Amino acid sequence: MYDYPYQNPKLTIRQRVEDLLLRMNIAEKVGQVNQHLYGWECYEKNGDKIELTEKLKEHVKWGGGLGALYGLFRSDPWSKTDYKNGIPAKESWKVANLVQEYVLQHSRWKIPVLLVEECPHGHQGLDGISYPTNIGRGNTFNVALLEQSSRLMAKELAAKGVHLALVSTLDLAKDPRWGRTEECFGEDPILSARFSEAVVRGFQGEIISEKVSFLDQTVEEINKKKDQIGVVLKHCIAQGEALGGHNSGTVTIGRREFSDIYGPLLKSTRNAVGVMAAYNDIDGIPCHINRALFEQTLRKEIGYQGIVMADGVALDRLSDVFTDKKTAAAYALAAGIDLSLWDETYTKIAEAIDNQVVDEKLLDQAVRRVLSVKFLLGLFEQPFANDPKEYWDHLMEESEHLNLETAKESITLLKNDGILPLDQQVKNIAVIGPNAHDVYHLLGDYSAPQTEDRLKKTIVQEIKTEFPQSKVSYAQGCEVRNQEDQEEKLLEAVTLAQNSDVIIAVLGGSSARNFDMEFLRNGAVSSKGINMDSGENVDVASLSLGGYQEQLIEQLYQLGKPIITILVQGRPYDLMKIESFTNAIATAWFPGQEGGKAIAQMISGRNNPSGRLSLSYPRNSRQLPVYYYQRAASKQENYYDLSGSPFYPFGHGLSYTTFEYSQMEVKTDIDKVIISIKVKNTGSVSGKTSTLVYVRLIDGAVIQRTKLLKAFRKDELRSQEERLLVFELTSEDFSYMDIDDKRHYAKKAVIMVEQQEKEIKCNWQE
Repeated sequence: MYDYPYQNPKLTIRQRVEDLLLRMNIAEKVGQVNQHLYGWECYEKNGDKIELTEKLKEHVKWGGGLGALYGLFRSDPWSKTDYKNGIPAKESWKVANLVQEYVLQHSRWKIPVLLVEECPHGHQGLDGISYPTNIGRGNTFNVALLEQSSRLMAKELAAKGVHLALVSTLDLAKDPRWGRTEECFGEDPILSARFSEAVVRGFQGEIISEKVSFLDQTVEEINKKKDQIGVVLKHCIAQGEALGGHNSGTVTIGRREFSDIYGPLLKSTRNAVGVMAAYNDIDGIPCHINRALFEQTLRKEIGYQGIVMADGVALDRLSDVFTDKKTAAAYALAAGIDLSLWDETYTKIAEAIDNQVVDEKLLDQAVRRVLSVKFLLGLFEQPFANDPKEYWDHLMEESEHLNLETAKESITLLKNDGILPLDQQVKNIAVIGPNAHDVYHLLGDYSAPQTEDRLKKTIVQEIKTEFPQSKVSYAQGCEVRNQEDQEEKLLEAVTLAQNSDVIIAVLGGSSARNFDMEFLRNGAVSSKGINMDSGENVDVASLSLGGYQEQLIEQLYQLGKPIITILVQGRPYDLMKIESFTNAIATAWFPGQEGGKAIAQMISGRNNPSGRLSLSYPRNSRQLPVYYYQRAASKQENYYDLSGSPFYPFGHGLSYTTFEYSQMEVKTDIDKVIISIKVKNTGSVSGKTSTLVYVRLIDGAVIQRTKLLKAFRKDELRSQEERLLVFELTSEDFSYMDIDDKRHYAKKAVIMVEQQEKEIKCNWQE
């Protein structure tokens, strides 16, 4: 029935991979570990007709097939792809099949190609759903919401014919000067780890389980559904620790910091189909050649089963260490990097084998892993996508609804003197600010061009819809950062605001790219966008608001009108002046396509804000770092000229109602701690609250941390409703690396929930 054993779905994946690998020559093997092409350069659009380019055909011929293809549907200023020359969502499946058919026809062993797409906060393709960026989603503290949105992203991408989604989950926002802060869920490792696990469940279901090696299962036993796709978590690891907040910078953390903080994040990857190596080094060793990280810690200790993908042209950046690409390829293969991304380095592997620089066994190891993922995802049985037909419209409707719910929960109310929610009867509302009337400023980095209908959904327009009885006027006031020719805009805004009853100032930053910018080979912006101050490769030294935003808010304040400030941003900004000029402050981060509506409904009170800060909000860049879980050393906390405490602490967030916690009880069991606490909504309206459980360890010959989040949950309570919450911690939650570089259990610890805390004794055996 089958020509070769590897085609037999009754055999285990391990058996099929080994059979296929034995049949392949070196050129075909090298082809499988290369993801060299930019997908948007592999087709040409002539009217309604799509044709494959010679660049794709030549590369398939070179590698006897194709390992993976990145960005076939990517649309953005870097790819120079938009609605004129890009692929609409409903047509994506046809192009995916066109590429797949060509690759299969020109592969001696009919090996399908993996189609890989960028999905940091939704698919970066035409008609894709753009959710709030991670920093906003981290403020939700809602694991179920993140898993649900990941599930819908998987369905969207699967309908387009995509097999792997690249999703940012592993970076920590330790230094907000870093431009990629918006891609982090926050500064906390447990929060990020739980969200990473939710992303894996949402995209993949349970196609990989730590209970069994998927290599020893058949495709039938794995039972992957059509709308499940693989997820590649990035970046592995510690990229947010780079000195000075420099993108791709050097990291100098020690063993204890790595073990205690990044251990949970590494464990969260255990069931992912892939992880992406980070650009940074750790103590001088680039992640892309860190064998101890990938082969020892990730694979042997944690039991990770998937592939490790290189970041964009990162293997070529090993020129910082090696003088030639063949040597770099040898070290990367030995470290466990299975699949390249756009670099030249892995195209030199065959030559490196001929020169005896690379052992072919290392190449075989990488090919095994790439092939195993193709079998795992069922590509040999079902390489082609189906027409989504009417299913697509239903999926988009469901996704847009969940997008709105996510945006609502990501908004965090930082200050409120009682002005919010705003009375519906207010007569004149002035909406002013650089982010008030531009949807692209709401989306964050890695976003695709938007349709005309979506471009209308600005904050101004949604406020008009939400307050139909009010006169809503708009003035830009100033641009995000541009300081030239702004005086007229300032005057216009102040003049307009004079006739208002309340001012809504929409300030912050922007990751919006434009088609006139220049980019590096990895897609990061290389030319400064005049109003782009966040995103990859856009690091800042100062956290001050850009342009004339502070002057704008000060002049508005002098009018004596009540002011509500909405922050649209990818990182915290210095709010010390803003706070004194305004009656209420809410940060919406980059809230996505439905962000305008979520903000308007928060202002009116239809959306009771429930976000809590997932990072410590600094006063300014001069006091960094301020992340909350620093070690409890005997030091002077304050500076001579500035407080050492954050402006708003981790977990801060206000609501239109109030919650009261009481009757906390802690019980220790053989291998766990059970915490129960009552929470009551003591206010007059329904609301959602995130409950955070911290632990402070007391033991050892090392300085322990002030506290560290260990568990959290989100609940919605009606007015006056009371609920008993129960949390369960394991012995692992009380472990740490001691002076001997080994992990131990603390003898004592303090459990903290809101304003309550209890000390317990721990009696776990080593």
